[in-house]
Amino acid sequence: MKVLLVHNSADIYGASRSLLRMAGRLPGLGFRPTLLLPNDGPLAVLAREAQLPVKVQHSLRVISRKIFHPMGLVRFLAGLPCATAETARWIRQEGFSLVHTNLGTVVSSAWSARMAGLPHVWHVRDWFQEFGALWRPYSRYILAFSQKVICVSQPIAAQFPPSPKVSVLHNGLDLAEFPPISALERAEARRNFGFEDGEIVVGAVGRIKFVRKGQEYLLKAAQQLRARGFKLRILLAGGAAPGSEEHIPRMKALARDLGLEKAAVFAGELPNARPAYAAMDIMVLPSAQPEPFGGVVLEAMALQLPVIATEIGGSPEQVVPGETGFLVPPRDAQALAQQLEQLCANSMLRLQFGQAGRERIARMLTLDHTMTGIVKIYREVLGPRA
Repeated sequence: MKVLLVHNSADIYGASRSLLRMAGRLPGLGFRPTLLLPNDGPLAVLAREAQLPVKVQHSLRVISRKIFHPMGLVRFLAGLPCATAETARWIRQEGFSLVHTNLGTVVSSAWSARMAGLPHVWHVRDWFQEFGALWRPYSRYILAFSQKVICVSQPIAAQFPPSPKVSVLHNGLDLAEFPPISALERAEARRNFGFEDGEIVVGAVGRIKFVRKGQEYLLKAAQQLRARGFKLRILLAGGAAPGSEEHIPRMKALARDLGLEKAAVFAGELPNARPAYAAMDIMVLPSAQPEPFGGVVLEAMALQLPVIATEIGGSPEQVVPGETGFLVPPRDAQALAQQLEQLCANSMLRLQFGQAGRERIARMLTLDHTMTGIVKIYREVLGPRA
């Protein structure tokens, strides 16, 4: 069975890493995946290295901030029929059996699957709060043009009206991809980032963006703890989201204003975040807007780090308060500082939470579990063809 996996970009971030993990497992489960991307880039390179076929179609219709400008929507809609027909023709030529769209912002592939007479699965990993009044008709489009809609968490599923097509399937990890961090690896990582013995490193992994990712609240919480005498350093690993490049100099300016210029390390975009996790004592996801089901939380737990996350979005389905970490209200630097203080002051608690996090991944959030759910959905929508 040939499966077409459609993604919104060739960038590397949480959703694209989940796509690669899924695509890499499908051949062993009886399916031959091909990736369809709107452009070439790092994701395409990694896919080809993994012997996964990649097709680039520049006309693929993907929602971005550009279309919310007056002429942007006009151009987007004007090109939609041709883009849809182009994909449908290629789908028929290649003999695919199923189309799986990996994000809610890829518009044209569902329509293409309909034109080609194929079942379509829509994997929704997105928040649509910015859609406003447009979300209601768009959610109906997603449901109408899909046999199944996979949501990565309960809050993501709750965006849709009740429907038997909608189901929740959490992302999972293969722990073999995340061997525990050794003392030697930890020491080397800390040395490379410039951290000294006795310093407690609190980190966040993700694109630098005010409000959306909330690193400003972590900086403010760190200032409070340093004022209380904690030898605290901050590690922010991540670049800027496209169109938000000015957020990095703004975040650095905030760090200077808070007296954290020497305490905060901005590591930039890392091809592999493992060295950043290895240098940390605590991982924080301080997002002020909901995260669907943060991959960085899973990765940190897999690498035995205690995690503090905001109590919105999919994070409460990942972090167990008082067992693997803590949940705090969004936009509340004081509450974040209070929970950080508990972990900074107690190395045994950090160790306990970290071990429990990895055990939770092994018990409930494995890639095997995710793939079992994916294959079940594929066979359901394919019917006798499976």
